[in-house]
Amino acid sequence: MGWDTMRRQRHERMVKMGLIDPKWQLSGRDSRAYDWKSANHDHEDLRMAVYAAMIDRMDQNIGRLMAALRKSGEADNTLVLFLSDNGGCAEEPGGRSPKIVPGPKEFYAAVGPSWGWAQNAPFRRYKSWAHEGGVATPCIAWWPGRVPTGSITKEVGHIIDFLPTFLELAGADYPKKHNGHEILPVEGKSLVEVLRGGTRKGHDQIAWEWSGNRALREGKWKVVWDKLDKKWSLFDLEADRTETTDLAATHPAQAKRLAGDWSTWAKRTGLNAKP
Repeated sequence: MGWDTMRRQRHERMVKMGLIDPKWQLSGRDSRAYDWKSANHDHEDLRMAVYAAMIDRMDQNIGRLMAALRKSGEADNTLVLFLSDNGGCAEEPGGRSPKIVPGPKEFYAAVGPSWGWAQNAPFRRYKSWAHEGGVATPCIAWWPGRVPTGSITKEVGHIIDFLPTFLELAGADYPKKHNGHEILPVEGKSLVEVLRGGTRKGHDQIAWEWSGNRALREGKWKVVWDKLDKKWSLFDLEADRTETTDLAATHPAQAKRLAGDWSTWAKRTGLNAKP
């Protein structure tokens, strides 16, 4: 069917399932995604077949883990969190040649930009980019009697929130010193209230950088620097979660301020990022 049709069907299915807001438009064609007609279909089919097999193996082993947890009698006393650190992988470390065979250990194969883009529908981009397709991933939480069954929260969280969450659940405090030396305070915020079905005061700002791509989010606003476009874009994530409309030209002061805040964050954290 090709990647465009697959993305459209996936978008429609997620809306129907209630996983995403119907007002989120399907983002446009990715600049690195090659056309389905020009692809080697047998090779592309094999790449995704191996990927599907990996998902199946992962799913089976998560099932074994959960079965062992229930057998131990500790299931009701255990919080299980499942998430990814980034969106679909668009890398091609071994190239796109059919000689790079997906699966065997002798080859280093990945699904490439077209599959990575399709997997991330309806979002833009994928792993290594700071658009929502690269930084937004679902987090599934399972904790009988604590996490409301079948619920979906729209609260914004970050992986740096995990440590404060675990500390709160364990009744522990983050240390201020280690071996007599003062250490930086933890920057995350506990997700315990969110896990219980409530809300919390989230981060004033969250920033990202990877491989030259960068972004900063403040409330509904997000600025994104795409290393291929080489410019800052501004998006209203409440109205446009899939980042289809760049508002930098209509809100230049907002874009400039948030881009400056990103630079301040980069300097504070010791990030060596070129403009």
